[in-house]
Amino acid sequence: MLKSVYQPYADALKVSGAAKFSAAGFVARMPLAMIVLGILLLISNTTDSYAFAGFLQALFTVTAALAAVISSRMSDRYGQRIILVSLSTVFSVSLFLFVYAVTNDFSRIWQALLAVLAGATFPAYGSYVRTRWAYVVGKNQRTLHSAFAWESILDELIFTIGPLFAVALAFNVSFASPILVGAIITLAGALILASMGGSAPPPIARQDHQDQGSAIRHQGIISVALVAVGIGILFGTFDVGVVAFMQEANVPQLSGVTLALWAASSLIGGFVYGSRHFTLSLPQQLIYTTLAVTVVVFPLAFIHSTILLMAAAALSGFAIAPTLIATFSLTQRLVPSKLLTEGLTWTNSGLAAGFALGASLSGVLVDRLGTSYAFGLGTLGAALALTSSLTARERWLRAMSARIDNPATAIPLPLNQDPIPGPAPGAFLDETDSR
Repeated sequence: MLKSVYQPYADALKVSGAAKFSAAGFVARMPLAMIVLGILLLISNTTDSYAFAGFLQALFTVTAALAAVISSRMSDRYGQRIILVSLSTVFSVSLFLFVYAVTNDFSRIWQALLAVLAGATFPAYGSYVRTRWAYVVGKNQRTLHSAFAWESILDELIFTIGPLFAVALAFNVSFASPILVGAIITLAGALILASMGGSAPPPIARQDHQDQGSAIRHQGIISVALVAVGIGILFGTFDVGVVAFMQEANVPQLSGVTLALWAASSLIGGFVYGSRHFTLSLPQQLIYTTLAVTVVVFPLAFIHSTILLMAAAALSGFAIAPTLIATFSLTQRLVPSKLLTEGLTWTNSGLAAGFALGASLSGVLVDRLGTSYAFGLGTLGAALALTSSLTARERWLRAMSARIDNPATAIPLPLNQDPIPGPAPGAFLDETDSR
């Protein structure tokens, strides 16, 4: 049983050069959770305002998602190396400037502008790595599924160890240190990945991207984006809610442990889910996973014990990664291969937009009403994802059936996958999609 779970990942990592570029990509995007949580910790402890902290956190995240539409297309057109080197350099410098502005009490306008600059120049490391997987694996769908699931597992590992490092650095060194250390590690990983030119796909002609219009116009994509918005709201509220809850309980160090438990259980769920091929259609899988998420996060708003919150976080995380893998996999099925970058960008931008909305609104709710209302907002986000899945199921099935009737459109090209790091699709094809 255990071998059947890990063997698909072991086989994928045996592909020439894959283990090296996957490791480099992991190093490059590993500080993401440190930086996002570091912004929240730095601002909330500097200004005593969770509303402004959540706003800057949201501003960074949503800017990264929107700017990635441009940077992903530039990478397709000009190649990865130049984008990796230039963007990661500006990103790291902008984070240092952001910390300088905050610690020297610059105006909030300057702080917001520097957060925007950092978000706009955050390289899409998850995209670059998954692009390389598609390039070196080719048309082997089973291996590609395992490869994308493997990257999802690494993303969950990032959000397991990232909060622990961020909180440890913040409370033992300084509140600025998670951001600064993260900036340095990101730059180092990006330069290593950029040096591995052999696994990077060649640039793709601009005309290939323009022939098929916009991905958002394809049937079902808007509904998938709404699912992503709902899950993003849950993410944003959970971060803010956990940090505020532990601050109120006078055990702020436990916020990192709680977030790590949430991500660790999600990692396990994604590991198992990614190693399996299911007989249910993807729309049906997404309905079940969003239902599970909604049910397991509902009790969070009624918990008043730190131990119970940590236990609930550990249990509720199991459904997160499977939901995200199913969401991105569905996106891949709904758009033509030449629009895969843009299609997944819309979905991941939905996640970022939801995260921004959840983080900013939950910050206001914490300041005015308390943490229970922030967790309640997260449950509403999960319910939005479930409702969108239920109402769009037939539409998705029709669209997927139409694509299966034309198999040529289902062959994945070596395009970038997601605009910001995060759990990503298991790109696989099976004959159950038309059910």
